[in-house]
Amino acid sequence: MDKRDVCIIRAKLKKDYVFDAIQHYGYQIYTPYRGNRLLLRVMREIWFRFKLPYQKIWYNTCIQNVNSNIFVVFDPLILPDYLEWIRQNHPGSRIILSYENRADRTINPESVDKYVEKWSYDQDDCERYSMKWCKPSFFTEYKRTPNPNPKYDVIYIGRDKGRAGYLFQLERRLNDKGLRTYFHICADRQFLRLKKRYYKKLLTYEEYLDLLIDTRAVLNIVPKGQKSVTQREMEAVFDGIKCITNNRGVKDFELYDRNTYFVLGKDNFDEINTFLHNDVKRVSDERLKEFDFEQRLEMMINK
Repeated sequence: MDKRDVCIIRAKLKKDYVFDAIQHYGYQIYTPYRGNRLLLRVMREIWFRFKLPYQKIWYNTCIQNVNSNIFVVFDPLILPDYLEWIRQNHPGSRIILSYENRADRTINPESVDKYVEKWSYDQDDCERYSMKWCKPSFFTEYKRTPNPNPKYDVIYIGRDKGRAGYLFQLERRLNDKGLRTYFHICADRQFLRLKKRYYKKLLTYEEYLDLLIDTRAVLNIVPKGQKSVTQREMEAVFDGIKCITNNRGVKDFELYDRNTYFVLGKDNFDEINTFLHNDVKRVSDERLKEFDFEQRLEMMINK
């Protein structure tokens, strides 16, 4: 695969480890829209939310001049009209829409024209919307070596999303077992960060990784009905730490091991101390390479 034939389009956060990693692989990558400063982002969001005319003024016109045969578009902030705009500017190219999120949280696959190839890591979404399935993936450049004498037994790092009450209840249960915990709960949006006293600042991915390798286990809480493997569950197996999750579908993951994953509501909570102190089954680097991001990308491109 010639990387010059591939153009990746993905929204970028202030410090975006995914965007940076894709660049490190050597692919050309563009943000879909212009105006990445805070004020312009707010203006753009209002413009799109109220469906004001001339939305194309926000499109990143650099993409019009890209000479690629394949456009891989990641789903965040993407609308059907945007995909149509790419097709009009590059009528002979393949357009691949790659879902990083569940379909009910982003662009509806049924609203996307048939000329766009739709791929997802979520098997339920693939069945529901007749999308193509690709393996969940991880960026091997972020693989870290865990601390042999970790500071914490269990950590949680993530946004509130209405689950803070459940998280604090779970933390108390863990503390009652004599376990050392660190729960870092952030507001769903930055402008809400002062709403609750327990909200903490957003962490960079590097800061998150520093905490991740200093714990025995990371806690992962997914929405009800989630079955597909998530980023947190991938990070655990790549870094050789444990994961406590409510995702029952993790038992169907091909890298699942009972000494790596503890499933809330399924496994016996009274045995969680034993679980945390059992040795982690290490997965070989060769096996992990099968889940590297570039393998996922090649799977979609070389269908």
